[in-house]
Amino acid sequence: MMLKFNTARAAAASPEDILRQAFADRIDEGGQLSAVFTDSRCIGAVGVAGLPLRLPAIQELLKLPEVAALLPKETGASALFTVNDTGTELSLHIRHAGRQEQAIAIPEAAANAALAQLQAAPGWAGALNAEGEHVIDLRSPVPGPHFAVNLLLGNRLEFPHPLQTTPKSVVDRLGGGSFRSHAATQVLATRWDMRQEENGFPANRQFYLFEDGKQIFYSADPGGEGIESAVCRHSQNVTIITYRLYGGLEITRTIFILPHAEGLPLATEMQRVTITNHGESSRQLRLVYTGMFGSAAPGALFEDVLYSNVIMQGGVLQDADGAVAAISPDYYPEGGRHDLRFHTMIIHGEDGPVLPREYCVSYNEFVGTGSLHRPSGALKLSSILHRKGPGFFAVAGEIQVAAGATAAVDQLTGLVSDKSGASWSDTVLEEEVGALIARFTSRSSAEEALAQSLKFVRNYSRFLQVSSGDADFDQFVNRNLPFQVLYQSFVSRSFCQTQKGYREIGFREIQDMYASMYYFVGMGRGGLVKSLLKEWTSMVFELGYAYHNFFWAGKEPGKWSDDALWLIQAVYRYVMLTGDSEFLDESCPVAGTDTERPVFETLKAIIVYSGQISIGRHGLPLLDFADWNDCLKLDDTYLNGPAKEALYRKQLEAGGVFGDSLESDYSESVMNAFLLKVAVDELSALAARKGEQAYADELTGFGAKLRQRIQEHAWKGDFFARVLFNRYANGEYTYLGAAGDGMSSDPAKDGSYFLNSFSWSILAGCADENQIAVMLDTMKAHLMTPYGMKLVSPVALGRVSTHTASDEYFPGDRENGGVFKHACMMAAAAMFKGAKEVSSPDLAAELCRLGYWLLDRIMPFKTMDDPFAVCGNPRFCTQYNNSETGENIGPMLSGTSTWLTLSLMEALGIEYTEQGIALSPVLREEQTELTYTLKLGSSSYRIQVRKPEGFHRMQDGATRLMLDGRVLEDGLVPAVDDGFAHEVELIFAG
Repeated sequence: MMLKFNTARAAAASPEDILRQAFADRIDEGGQLSAVFTDSRCIGAVGVAGLPLRLPAIQELLKLPEVAALLPKETGASALFTVNDTGTELSLHIRHAGRQEQAIAIPEAAANAALAQLQAAPGWAGALNAEGEHVIDLRSPVPGPHFAVNLLLGNRLEFPHPLQTTPKSVVDRLGGGSFRSHAATQVLATRWDMRQEENGFPANRQFYLFEDGKQIFYSADPGGEGIESAVCRHSQNVTIITYRLYGGLEITRTIFILPHAEGLPLATEMQRVTITNHGESSRQLRLVYTGMFGSAAPGALFEDVLYSNVIMQGGVLQDADGAVAAISPDYYPEGGRHDLRFHTMIIHGEDGPVLPREYCVSYNEFVGTGSLHRPSGALKLSSILHRKGPGFFAVAGEIQVAAGATAAVDQLTGLVSDKSGASWSDTVLEEEVGALIARFTSRSSAEEALAQSLKFVRNYSRFLQVSSGDADFDQFVNRNLPFQVLYQSFVSRSFCQTQKGYREIGFREIQDMYASMYYFVGMGRGGLVKSLLKEWTSMVFELGYAYHNFFWAGKEPGKWSDDALWLIQAVYRYVMLTGDSEFLDESCPVAGTDTERPVFETLKAIIVYSGQISIGRHGLPLLDFADWNDCLKLDDTYLNGPAKEALYRKQLEAGGVFGDSLESDYSESVMNAFLLKVAVDELSALAARKGEQAYADELTGFGAKLRQRIQEHAWKGDFFARVLFNRYANGEYTYLGAAGDGMSSDPAKDGSYFLNSFSWSILAGCADENQIAVMLDTMKAHLMTPYGMKLVSPVALGRVSTHTASDEYFPGDRENGGVFKHACMMAAAAMFKGAKEVSSPDLAAELCRLGYWLLDRIMPFKTMDDPFAVCGNPRFCTQYNNSETGENIGPMLSGTSTWLTLSLMEALGIEYTEQGIALSPVLREEQTELTYTLKLGSSSYRIQVRKPEGFHRMQDGATRLMLDGRVLEDGLVPAVDDGFAHEVELIFAG
């Protein structure tokens, strides 16, 4: 037997290719075509032509039995469906191998069913409405795992440790997903499954309706025979799902997280279910609600599922009459007794609020011989407490809905925890759940809580509101972008649709605060920003390295070399935004010790560590395990922070002087050198503002020397290198990331190229004008794709190390040549900055054009132009696109939304300085007018920018800047929180 192994990337032909050849005269050149192979031999295909965009149309048509029956049975035959221009007639043509094409008559029923599918097909991805909400027909196919997903965030800003304790949820279009409270603590169970589409246990947030002993509805089955329509609307911090049943019932689910209030559980997710009876007679219904509590020991699921079951037993909290106040599993280990999960159901009946009187805590008992869609044990729940887990729960209650009336049921799932900062006792579950029930016995309480939640999100978003004339752009920037920045400020990269394992807050994710602080300060919450910055600052060690990750405690100290350097940029932005230079003198804990020191001293320690101690032979910072690029692991014998410190102490004991560099042959990160240059320049400005001019001058001198080192050692003629090697005595490899590095995996290319070397050389003020022009040409030749800029060109990192990106990923994916959108937005910010600073107007215009070109490829709403090919999420930024296919692979959380915000601020010319707002916009060439409003506490600044067509910037021509009708000669807008609404005009002369 001769066998041949085939793979996706090596496929010789596609089904579309086969149909284009077989039916060349029926398929327009460049027209959209949906096709599949007829069988595994891949010599015949079936498809549908004339589609308005790329759609899985043939896959959906073949789900119709009457259409599938029309396909030819002969081997190698191909079939093509076509639709006339008006979309009213369907034709089928078949071509057998070596024979003439045949037209096949389609029965009327089959044609009507197929045409109905094809007419609906352009709307399968849903639509973004004027509020930036994603409206989705639940009976349509979904482009990808992230596409129809929403993120929800609680609000604990007025309570202790909001960075750690703010609850968060992932909600898919069917209301599924999971829910977490403090850190990564699961409330509703995450489902660890290879399928990206499954974030949570399938029973989570779902419910059934029974009538006269028959199941008439299941919330996770929108295609049920009794359902007339089913629509999901994902909005900012709330998801609303509505079903219409043929029998006259309308069911609405509203899912959100309750804003925290004193005396209530640390985290509570609400699902308000309303049932409206549009019929003429009263309906007696039975509602059964289900979920799965998260494990108290999620790590055990990797090793011993039995353990996670036997450490818990069923538990129920009941009122004096025996009604179910809450289902709450009981844990035996002490650690599990401080995070108490619960679920409460409140039925708002005609006679007032009612608690359920049936429950089940056994999944097997509930499903029985049926399935989760049709459980056999739901008609009567046993109310038996089982001696072991898992934490499944079901509760049931009776609902009477009069004709024309609406019934409401509140589902409250949450966690009582000692992490809340409130007092803890053996009765805390009873106290906090009792307070929760007392608050929500009023039917209006759910609406009030939702209004409070949405008001906070709206107020947060008001920092920047844009009116550009592009409705899609405006609703994204004004609504969805700020919400993602807000979400990531408290969640980092730890929890979304596919990021569902155990990942802590990353130190370098303080970048999210770069953007979020403007929104918080805009709503008058500068104190919150300061407290969050201090939480990060407390993760820096005495010597100046930082923990890489942390929740309640830090871990992996000094393993990644870039971490601490990001802190200085955050503090600089905060001080320039608020003028709060006194923050620099505030005391803050030192990681790994019981001591404290001023914030400013911590920043100084970072500069000493990264600029003097942990440097290589060229005077640039060491790479260590990796830098910002987690997959750039080039030194197998790297030292983490404590190990490096111990070695350095020995060097000092042997006669060294503190401040000398560590003796080593480790590699140097050029990106870290750029980050260090930014940190040095900004700390110098802070020192001068603080009155420490001598130290400011010292830093200025050091920054000049650092730039000289970078120019001397890292510029390689056509690009800045990414890494400098020191361990090859024979000089086999001396650098990575420019022509001649010997690292390209493409024989046709002389070197490898990294996008961040371009971006940060400009952001750090290290690249001169000629170098910028040269790098632009290099990027266009090696990094530019139709979908954005690759993070890196083809590179063979395996020549110098193991376990790098080129060993882990296929070319075009993630750090191995993917379009890393986080890095693309850093590049866009650099382009807009460069467009304002270079002397050449032509180069400036080119930088500006390319910056907007990148923005247009990263904007999430653009996915709606080609949703089934681009995938992603139309409301939220995802991490990267495959550079070969353009598909948004995900995940949803990355630095993209933060750096997109910062890029927009750079393009709009928003820079907060000690003297005020320095306006220096660079608009699109075709744009002649743009208006945006900035919020600063109780004040607002409505800024109108007008210019002729073409590229214009402040330094090239006459401009007029006015504040409230008064000309500002110095070009600075005073940023004053004075309670007034101000009008600013910036006019570029023709």
